Amino acid sequence: MRYLLTAAACCLLVLYAGFAGCTSPTQAQIQPVGTSPATVQETPTPALSTVTTSEPISPLPQSQAVYLSLTKDRPTGKITLQCNGGPGMVAAQVIELRVTLADGTVVDKQLTNENGQIPSDATITVQGTLDGTDHGVVWVTSAGKVYKVIDQDLSSTNPYS
Repeated sequence: MRYLLTAAACCLLVLYAGFAGCTSPTQAQIQPVGTSPATVQETPTPALSTVTTSEPISPLPQSQAVYLSLTKDRPTGKITLQCNGGPGMVAAQVIELRVTLADGTVVDKQLTNENGQIPSDATITVQGTLDGTDHGVVWVTSAGKVYKVIDQDLSSTNPYS
């Protein structure tokens, strides 16, 4: 009698595991977090006129928030996009920066998570104009959806010229 109860309990466990999907094969590939740095890709594009985007800024959901800051250095004109972490760094797939320089040239750079995730201290640097107003737009692709998170003019006057 005791063996019959044990056999019945084992059969029920196997049956429950089958219904729960624990025995079915999946197509998902789990990849370990890599130790190599994020890849930065740059594509300079000459443009005839200033590129403006009409789409509004759409913030990331709170659970997928990525903290970014876009600044322009006064003496050098360098434009820097700095990642400052956030709970969404795990799900962030691509962070793209598009800078339209004062002369109309468009420079695209992006960070991608080819080997796991984008590092929380990653940066993108673009050489901006010294005495002009440049325009920066940042998109974050998280969980397969693209969010426009920053759209701002970047101006500075070189105090040394």
